[in-house]
This record gives sequence, C-alpha cells and structure tokens, in this order.
Amino acid sequence: MDVLGELVGESPALEAVKANIRRLLARQPGARRLPSILIQGETGTGKGLVARLIHRGGPRHAGPFVDVNCAAIPEPLLEAELFGFERGAFTDARRAKPGLFQTAHHGTIFLDEVGLLPEPLQAKLLKVIEERAVRRLGATATEPVDAWIISATNTDLQTAIQDRRFREDLYHRLAVLTLRLPALRERQRDGVLLAQRFLARACADYGLPEKSLAPSAHARLLAYPWPGNIRELFNVIERVALLAEGAVVTAEMLALPEAPEIRLAPARPAAVSFDDAMREHLLTTLAQTRWNISRTAALLGISRNTLRARIERLGLRADAAPAIARPRADRVAEPAPRPSAPTPAPVAAPSAIRWENRRVTLMRALLIRPGADTGLSDTSRALEMLVDKVRTFGGRIEEMSPRGIGAAFGLDPAEDAARRAAHAAMAIQKAAERAHQGDGERFTVKIGIHVGQVLVGRSGPTAEIDADAKRAQWSVLEAILAPATAGDTLVSGAAAPFLERRFHLARSGASGAEPVYTLVGREGGGLSPEGRMAAFVGRRQELELLRSRLASIRAGHGQIVGIVGEAGLGKSRLLYEFRQTLRGEHVAYLEGHCLSYGAGIAYLPVLEVLRHACRLTDADTPEGIARKLQAGLKRIGIGPAGALPYLLQFLGVKGETDELAMISPDAIQSRIFEILRRMCVNGSRLRPLIIAVEDLHWVDTASE
Repeated sequence: MDVLGELVGESPALEAVKANIRRLLARQPGARRLPSILIQGETGTGKGLVARLIHRGGPRHAGPFVDVNCAAIPEPLLEAELFGFERGAFTDARRAKPGLFQTAHHGTIFLDEVGLLPEPLQAKLLKVIEERAVRRLGATATEPVDAWIISATNTDLQTAIQDRRFREDLYHRLAVLTLRLPALRERQRDGVLLAQRFLARACADYGLPEKSLAPSAHARLLAYPWPGNIRELFNVIERVALLAEGAVVTAEMLALPEAPEIRLAPARPAAVSFDDAMREHLLTTLAQTRWNISRTAALLGISRNTLRARIERLGLRADAAPAIARPRADRVAEPAPRPSAPTPAPVAAPSAIRWENRRVTLMRALLIRPGADTGLSDTSRALEMLVDKVRTFGGRIEEMSPRGIGAAFGLDPAEDAARRAAHAAMAIQKAAERAHQGDGERFTVKIGIHVGQVLVGRSGPTAEIDADAKRAQWSVLEAILAPATAGDTLVSGAAAPFLERRFHLARSGASGAEPVYTLVGREGGGLSPEGRMAAFVGRRQELELLRSRLASIRAGHGQIVGIVGEAGLGKSRLLYEFRQTLRGEHVAYLEGHCLSYGAGIAYLPVLEVLRHACRLTDADTPEGIARKLQAGLKRIGIGPAGALPYLLQFLGVKGETDELAMISPDAIQSRIFEILRRMCVNGSRLRPLIIAVEDLHWVDTASE
C-alpha cells in the first residue's frame, strides 16, 4: 500500500514532493540514526499530514508519533512540556512527568511551527539534539532519548537567522533534509480534485445525498487564491455540503470572498532532485566553514568520514563552493539624515454606543481528554479545530480556555444563527470522530447550544454582548452541560424551536424547569420537522390576501407585497402554499433567494430569477445557456442579437461578449438593467408575472 495515497493531486509540484519523499524513505530502511527533516510551506498546505505519512512509511512506524505545536504552548510551560519535570520542580508539580521527547522514544516527534520557538529554548533543543538526551526540570541527571525529529515552519528561517531570531546552528541540525510543500494556488487543478473528494466525504459523513460541483464552481475554485490553502478549502466545502440546497454546488453557493490581497512567498526555483538538494546544502555549509571538514561535520551533525564520503559521491570541489559575500571596507557609509518628527495622526471622534435587544445563539464546546494529567500541548490542536469550525459557520469566539471555547452566532441579525451553530457542532463532533480514526491527538467534545434574548451594544462595526447578560446565558449552558457525557450535543428548550424543523432532536432531560434535547440527527428536508409536511392551518386570511393581489395584477395593476414576521412563523410555508394554489393557472412564478452568506455576491437573487425565467441549470454548457437565453428572449418578443451578449456578461458566461470590450462598465450595466426591465414588462403582457424574493433582509447592495 502506497503511504502517499493520501496526498491527492496530479500537479507537477506535488509529484516532485512525492518523489522526494519516496526517495527519502527508500534510503532509510535500517538506519540507526535518522536525519532530521524540515518541512516548509504556507499555513494549511499539509505539513502535518506529510510528517505523519513519513512516520508511517519510515523505519519508526511501529513507535509513537508525538505532535507538538510549538506556537500553542505558553513560553513558561514549553520547556516542561518538551523535556518533562520532577516532583517539586515548581509550585504545581505534585508528581513527576516525562516530557514529549521521552514520550517519542523510539518513535517520531513532530515540532510544528518550530520557527516560533523562544530563543532560550532553542539552545536547549540544540543540546538535546546533539547529546540525544534530556534532563527534566528539577533533575540532576540526563536520560537518553532516541526520537526521529521532523519539524515544520511557515516562516522564512533564513530571514529569521539574519534577524537573529533563530539560531543558525539549530537550523543546520533541523534541516539536514528539507521539503517544501507548494501552496494550493501553485497546484493547478489539484484544488478541484481535492474539493470533489472533500464534498463526497462530507456527504458520506453526514448522511447527505450526493452532491457535485458545477462548472462555474470549478472556475471559481481555480480563480480563488486560497490564502488558507487546503485547510480553508476543506472548511468551505464542508460548510457548503451542510448549508447548500440542491444536488449541484454552484459558484454562488461557495460564497468565496473577492480575491484577498495575500503576501506571496518569494519566488523559488523549480523543484530539484534529492541529490541536488543535498549537494546545495553541503556546498552552502562547506562554504560557511571555508571547507573545514571538522566544523562542517559538527554543524551537520554527522561524522567526518560520512561527510567525506558524501563529498566524494557527489563530486564536490572547493572551487565549486558558492562565494560568501563580505561587506566592503573601502566605503564609509554616510550618516543617514535625521528623520523629521512624525505628524501626529488625527484622533477619531468616539463612536456613539447603541444598545438593542437581540436574539443570539450561544454555544459552548468543552474538550474531554482521557487521563487527569493533560498538558496544554495535548489540547492545542483540538482548540484550533474548535475555533476553525466556529468561524467557518459564521460564529465569533467570545471565550477561550485550555478546556474549550464559548462562541456567539447572530450578533449581526440573522434568522439562521441557531442552524449555523448546530452545523458547527456537527462539524466539531465529526472532526473528533476522525481524530479517533487517525494517528493524531484523540479527543472528545461535549457541546451545548442555547438561544437567549440579550442586550447588544454596538460602537462602529463592533458588537458586544452586555457582560451581565452574557454571564447569565453562560450559566444556562453550564447547567445544561453539567450532566452531559463525551460526544453529546445538547440543546436548550429555548433553542429547540429554532432547530426542530431542520434537525432531529430527542428529549434527554431537563435543566431546572426547561427541557433539554440531544441533537441526534442531521438536517432534514422540507419546511417541517424532520422533513414531514405538517397540516397548514390558520393562514386562510393571508392566502386570500395574496389571491386578491393576484386578481389586481390580472386587472393590470402591479402590486408589491411584503411578508414580515419573526423566524419560524411560516413565511416560506405561506409562499409554498400560495404557489400550490396556482397550479393549472396561466401564471409565471419566479423565485429568488437572499442568503446570509451571500451578502457579498452582487445581484445574487436577480441572477437566480433570470436563471429560473430562462430554465437555466448548473449542468448547462456556455453554448446551452446561449441557446436557452435566445429562446427565452424570442418567446417574449425581444430580439436576441442586441440583448444576448449583455445577458451572457451578466451571468458570467465567457464567449460571444467580445463586442462589449469597448463599452464602458457603466454603459453595460445600464443596458443590462434595461434588458431585464423589458423582459419583465414583455413577460407580464403574456401572462401574470409573480417574482418572489425570500429573506430580503440579506439582500446584497447591488440588488437592493
């Protein structure tokens, strides 16, 4: 079985990485001492996965794999976590504890974000690597350790060395072999392959019907620069699988922001072979020591005989070493001119604070780890995952501790805040299941969801929950979670009405006078609890009102009707029942939807109405879209020749729009609006036209 099968992709950049890893593993079958490996790449490129795959395919696969996030552990505790401590070494050291290096004995230790290690600890890590022994805090003797060291960083360590933020000798110890992982934007169509795999996996994990990606989604995935790389892609696809309606995922459903300005890494040379990389590394180190064999061997952590053998095998010569630039002494730098005093920036006037009562969904997620003595390093990865999932589904972190997080959904008005919190909880529980199936850190979570009316203060763009109200709501969640067991997601009685139409809830007890429910099922379909359409009663008057407005339309009087009400009162159901009464009648009924995550997508509901009017589907090719638009325009008496290029431009379809290249954007926009207006007028002359737009409070600015 190929251990690299989990590295999905076919791009040359990824294939070069796979080839280097295979070559590395093939050369270490029975080595007594394994070379340190440094994995470099941007955040989210899969450095942790590559480290695990190297461990699985290497000679230490039977030993432990210890994952350490150097950036997540507070500096005062990092030494104790890495090297261990004796009883009484500090105030809370009630008993001795081995360090993570000792835990990784005869296995692999993965030092993630090694570039962020504080400088005092860098010296101690260097000593451990050189002596292959650790001394616990408070101990007088060292203990031998034998661990394969794999490290990773997303920072430029060469720059850090120049800035004296990272020790050069430690770098040479860690970077005996280096691997650079390409960013997702450098991997051509690998992003689409990964998205398809993630989508199939999410649908299978959550028991959802199979979904596929539309051609427009393919194009959007390839155009987006993915600053968060594979991690961001996975979260986007998981969110879409849970929230998107229909079997085909379109570009609009992805709800990707406009391309952010990202800081690109410096251009790097094309991938080189394993021998070329070793040759370059040896030449650089030899040049630094002026070909002093003893010093070079010491820097590289190998014997002099091994170094001589590599020099001979690779055919290295002293005259081939790269020259080291030295500062010139024949020029005296002129003193720089004294900078002028900076002009103080104007102080902005304080914004007025506005208070309002708002319904907010609160969620608390608590980590549960086996064993009472759990270090901070054991929870850092899990905490990162909790934060990631909450933010993916639109929540905001309100509290954080080593044991868990508290989050709020709906600080900005949103009808689906509770639904998003429930989906975030499901994604968290699914991530915990995957952790138990893999070789990473294992954890379980218990989650509570509650909806409460709280006072929210807003100053400028920032919204904050009143402190007293927040404490009261957190106490409700704490009472709900007190009897919960690992893996439970509990829902308060106040939150249940906002979830029961979409999720399967089971009564599990009570917290005081309030019932408590367990979230046990995925989101259901339809407009009713668990997808079953309940009887429609008590809305005859509203239906008659809508029918009377239709009669006015038939008489030639246009109507605008607004349906307003709180979440869960049945606004969508009323429209559904009204549409059912139109069956068999000569009426055109078109729908558009505004989405909470689509406020940044220009003309989203207008585009949906146009697609419905012309019977466009996500499976249509550009040629098929053009044919359907032509037929639709002819049907309502509009000549396609003058209108088709503008509608194709509006829909984002390439081709047949070259004639618009010389026209200003404002003129194109005005012409598109005029064509859409004529389509509505001409269509309404053939038969009454009803355009229903749901969730108008989320309408994008352009459509408004």
